[in-house]
Amino acid sequence: MGSIASWAIILNKWFAFRRVDSENRRFLILFSKAEDLEAIHRKTLKRNGGSLAVILAAALSKIDGFLSKGGDSSVENDGLRLSVIERTLQGAIQDEITHQERHLHVLATIGNTAPFVGLLGTVWGIMGAFEEIGRQGSANIAVVAPGVAEALVNTAAGLFVAIPAAVAYNLYVNQIRKMHVQLDVFSSEVISLVQEKMIETSSPESVR
Repeated sequence: MGSIASWAIILNKWFAFRRVDSENRRFLILFSKAEDLEAIHRKTLKRNGGSLAVILAAALSKIDGFLSKGGDSSVENDGLRLSVIERTLQGAIQDEITHQERHLHVLATIGNTAPFVGLLGTVWGIMGAFEEIGRQGSANIAVVAPGVAEALVNTAAGLFVAIPAAVAYNLYVNQIRKMHVQLDVFSSEVISLVQEKMIETSSPESVR
């Protein structure tokens, strides 16, 4: 049962990370060609479900609202707006990371406990072998072999379940760590674009 659950999560996560990575690559190509935030919104968000697009979509409502309202463009007011946008981006990043981490705790639990379950089966098999020796009154190979074989099978079964779960867990945690860094860097780029837009909208030329 643990093996089925483990492999189901491993395969599901593998396909999910592969899809997100592909969508993010496509998003970055479109992002690099876009002239401004409005162009990014038109060209990318409607056709992309990657984590970068999700982060930008979460922040665009705040960004569009601030830029459309105009109003006081003082340094203090712009700083407050940027602070709100930064918090929105960070909140969206945390939500996305939490979403990507779903079910990983199951892999960690299986990877940590399966060897002990196998060890329990090993002990049970050895106990059976000794019990059979006591009944037969001898320790020849025909008496010992069934119990030892059962013990070895249980050990192998525990490792067969634990090793893939532990390897996949570490690989996926590393993948999520890289994704977190990528989202943080992208968040900084979005903030820079917002700052540029605020400067444009508050300049004398844009007022005329």
